[in-house]
Amino acid sequence: MKRLILMGAGHAHLIALKQWITTPLDDVELVLVTPSRWQYYSGMIPGWIAGHYTIDQCRVDAEPVAKAAGAKLVLSSVVEILADDKKIRLADGDLLDYSWLSIDIGARTNLENLRGFTGSLLSIKPLGQFHQQWSRLNEASDGRVQHLVVVGGGAAGAELAMAMAHVGAGGAEADARVSLITGNQGLLPDFSQRLRKLTRRKLAKLDVDIVEERAEAAGRYLTLTNGTSLDPDLVMAVTGSEAFPFLATSGLAVDAQGFVLVNECHQSLSHPDVFAAGDACSRLDQAVKRSGVHAVRAAPVLADNLRAAIASGKLRAFQPRTNTLYLIACGDKVAVGSYGPFSFSGKWVWRLKDKIDRGFVDGFNGRSNDAGIRVGA
Repeated sequence: MKRLILMGAGHAHLIALKQWITTPLDDVELVLVTPSRWQYYSGMIPGWIAGHYTIDQCRVDAEPVAKAAGAKLVLSSVVEILADDKKIRLADGDLLDYSWLSIDIGARTNLENLRGFTGSLLSIKPLGQFHQQWSRLNEASDGRVQHLVVVGGGAAGAELAMAMAHVGAGGAEADARVSLITGNQGLLPDFSQRLRKLTRRKLAKLDVDIVEERAEAAGRYLTLTNGTSLDPDLVMAVTGSEAFPFLATSGLAVDAQGFVLVNECHQSLSHPDVFAAGDACSRLDQAVKRSGVHAVRAAPVLADNLRAAIASGKLRAFQPRTNTLYLIACGDKVAVGSYGPFSFSGKWVWRLKDKIDRGFVDGFNGRSNDAGIRVGA
């Protein structure tokens, strides 16, 4: 029997599996390969840090989803793709053959400027590893983390800085200091001036120091472009994404950064039996932000295209929306957001974000989805 391997349990693959529960794939062995049964929902991690959620409210258990879809679950990392041979190599050395492969493994944190840092360093990705490290830190810190530095001026960096300032850095005392190093482009460079202003105001309310400089590692210190040196107790890296190195050596066509190049149908440009979604890929026809929003929207198209590929049918294109709703949690149960040219803030924005986020996770975990949100809509 022919085999479809889903590599990674990212948003797009989870939604595809859920779709196949009600409309199963015919005449194909379905295999999900992922390092852990748990898939963490990045949008809720700042809320977990801030104390608004338990960790189980922030993650999906992929095992029952896979089982319901008729997929075999293989709990292992993939260390190599042999695209020309239609095989993947697992961490234990085993090789799995595939007829079709779909890649949804996300990306890892880009630590280029922080390599060689000898102090305490956490990176936000992979999220499962971050969960374990942050939990251990809270258990062991006992007030010793007095200065926490978040490196990364995007939405995720701002959210994490505000969450940590809300509870105290790593469980430290109330006077713990949190700094946000944004880089030379400043805070939220890809967002509107209005949203940047709203977010800056929220950061200031929480006494987060905003440092609009670039930081590089120098032993256990961080050196800024203005010559200042910082001696933090803990550095949190939220510095954008980089591709997993094995993608560049897979034989698949990749872009200059090593992400899998796909067409508008999310099909590999070099190997038509391979598809990719989420942060692991780059569209050749247009630039698409690496965002969970786009991965969720692309999921039903990916599911349909994998079904079509198996049946030698026609593929369809995924067209990202021009305007996307972005919501940024601000530590307490307040949030800011934007949609197209509009920006807004308040408790109602947090309630909206909370409903959307809970709706996504609960839609997989069998809990009541009182948000009225259809996963993958």
